[in-house]
Amino acid sequence: MMLFRHRVAIAAVVLAAAMHGTAAAQRNDSYTWKLGLNVGAMAFQTVGQAQTTVVPSGGAHFLIMAHRGGLLVGVDEGVGKNEHATGNVLFNDIRRYQAVLMAFPVSGPLEPYFGGGVGILQIVGPRVDRNLITDPSQQASILADARDRSATGFLTILAGIQGRWKRFTVFAQYEAATSPSDDKLLHGSTQSLLGGIRIGLGSAREGVSAGN
Repeated sequence: MMLFRHRVAIAAVVLAAAMHGTAAAQRNDSYTWKLGLNVGAMAFQTVGQAQTTVVPSGGAHFLIMAHRGGLLVGVDEGVGKNEHATGNVLFNDIRRYQAVLMAFPVSGPLEPYFGGGVGILQIVGPRVDRNLITDPSQQASILADARDRSATGFLTILAGIQGRWKRFTVFAQYEAATSPSDDKLLHGSTQSLLGGIRIGLGSAREGVSAGN
């Protein structure tokens, strides 16, 4: 946990330096809005599943570009089936909301990028396993507790590579988040590997050409 936080701090410093050092050089996609769609895999652990579980995921985001940095705001969902949050609480999906500061230090045919940010990760629709718990009052109590423990905040870092062609950007990236506190249903670092496409929607600042 301490090592991961140390890496987040280093990534934040590198991110800030990259964004500051390249501010004078405007890209041809500076000051634009981009809509991103992605698919991939999400890996997580819960209190009821000691081993890492990997499920398919999909999501969407908006990227607001500045000079060589930007702000990404998006949501992803990992799609599982009858996953165990605890021994008697089941769920299917995991949903992630996040806001990430991005840096794009190099402009070229293939461009590496980095990011760091914050978000909320939640188990979607926890439910009691009625094959194990048959008493209605006990079911209600367990479900109320599960809902209270289903969401957690996190810090995240990501790194990826992308290729741009006119309005379109194809990308692949890896992301890792900090571990929740011990009172949550999720356990350990949540990680994802995904790829997708971003589509330029036009200028994000009046008077500045999108250059698409």
